[in-house]
Parts: sequence; structure tokens; C-alpha cells
Amino acid sequence: MPDIYRAAREEYYFYLGPDSAEFSPLSSGITFADPNYHILRPNGDHYVFEYIISGRGYVFFNDRKAALGAGSAYILHPCTYHYYSDPHDPWTKVWFNVRGMLVQHLLSDYHLNANCYVENFRNREYLTEAFHIMKKDPAHCRSELALFLHHYIQLFSETLIGHQEKTSPAFAMKCFIEQNVHRSLHIDEIVSHVHLSRSRGNDVFKREYRTTPYHYYLSLRLEISMNLLRHSPMTVQEISNHLDFPDYHHFTAFFKKWCGLSPSQYRRESHMQQDKEYRQENHIPIDN
Repeated sequence: MPDIYRAAREEYYFYLGPDSAEFSPLSSGITFADPNYHILRPNGDHYVFEYIISGRGYVFFNDRKAALGAGSAYILHPCTYHYYSDPHDPWTKVWFNVRGMLVQHLLSDYHLNANCYVENFRNREYLTEAFHIMKKDPAHCRSELALFLHHYIQLFSETLIGHQEKTSPAFAMKCFIEQNVHRSLHIDEIVSHVHLSRSRGNDVFKREYRTTPYHYYLSLRLEISMNLLRHSPMTVQEISNHLDFPDYHHFTAFFKKWCGLSPSQYRRESHMQQDKEYRQENHIPIDN
């Protein structure tokens, strides 16, 4: 899967100081409204912090697309980054890219272990501060940016938790599942997140989403598995590890039970269908 980077209008600055495995800022900038803006990086190796100033766009979280508008902030861990502007209302956003063990530990400490977003996040000045720090002194801003990032992550976590507490228990369970979909979860852990019994949690969730929380969790894992098999070069074993299955055989049995095909069969048939569609779109004769 090749990288896609389409951005016509940006102002950005690179960090020019020494690198460190502990904390290494990379760049910060502002992307201005561009209907063709599109980012896809299959092997992103750094953390991405972004805030939408105006307009709208789409961001993939755990292989599910979220439509986000002005006032939304999101955090992406090293992974496959995929996001793009709404062509009819393109976003303007400020962003900060960074890598290092400090970032990993801070996000873990504040329970932000997965890609996540917050709508109506305070105001633009918080992340714009990183942009101005980098612009002012790109060679000597590492310590200042480390302090800034600690404060920003704390605010982000407090806002996310506050939003979840104000919402229904069903929505809080849904958020918890989506933020932890890449690891093994039990129904008791899901319902205990909102202090409900298993039967009560199932009833509350089913009333709002017409399925049980655990069925929703399994359906997300299947959807992620199918997307990775279709669009990534990851092996079946790597996908199994990525989703925290005990081993290859557990993952294969899960996938075949829900999909009707083994992961390898599904990948083979998907690629054949993709090749057929490509040939049809480009008027290439299809081999019999």
C-alpha cells in the first residue's frame, strides 16, 4: 500500500535540535482548507496530535471512519494514518508530530493507549502553542515542547473522560470497546467500566444499538481483520498478534466462524475481486 500525501497549502516548521530516543519533536504546522487534502501512511512511525480549527474531515480510528468538525482534537499512535478533508467543507487544522518513549509513557499514564478523539475540545490555542514554540526556536525547543505536551495530554484525557461521564452508559461502553478493540476483552470488563451488571449492561446497550456490547466488540474485530486482509501486507499471524488473539489457530477459528472463510481464503478472494474491478475500470481484458 503506497503512501498518499496531498496537501497544497501548509505552513510548517521542522525541529532542528538533537534527536533523543526519550523525546524527539519532529514538526508542527497548520494545514489550510484544501478539498484535495489526503494523507495515507501505512507505516507511520510517530505520534500525531491534531486540532480542527474550521471545516470538516474524516479520520480512521481502528479502521472505522469518523466524521469530525471544527473543535475536534485527535491523537494517532504509530500505525496506519488515514485522514482527509471533506471536499465540500475542507478543514483547516493545526498539528504536531513527535516520537519517543516519553510520549508513549504519558499516553499510557493518562489511559490514552489507542487512537482517540474528542469533539468540542476547549479551544485552538492549546495545540497552536506547539506550533508557535517550534516556529520561534526550532533548534532549542525540546524541553519546552515536552512540558507543553505533558499538559496537553492531561487536558485531552480530562476532556475525554468528562465527555464519557456525561453520556449514556451505552455510549460509554461503545467508546470503551472502540478504544480497546485491539486487545482481548471480556464482557464483564466492558460492563464494569460503567458499573453495571452483565445483564443490565446488555439490556442498556441493546436498547440503544440493537446488539449486545460483546457482539459489537466481535463485529469490530472482524471488520478490522477484513480490512487488514484486504488492504495491508500483514501476514495472518501478524494480524492475529495485532488483535491480541492467543495464537494463529484461535484467530483463524474466530474469522471462519464469523465470515465463513478462512483468513487466507478471504484474502485470496478479495484480491481476485479487486483485480477484476481494476481491470473493468481500466478496460483491461479479464482472463478467463
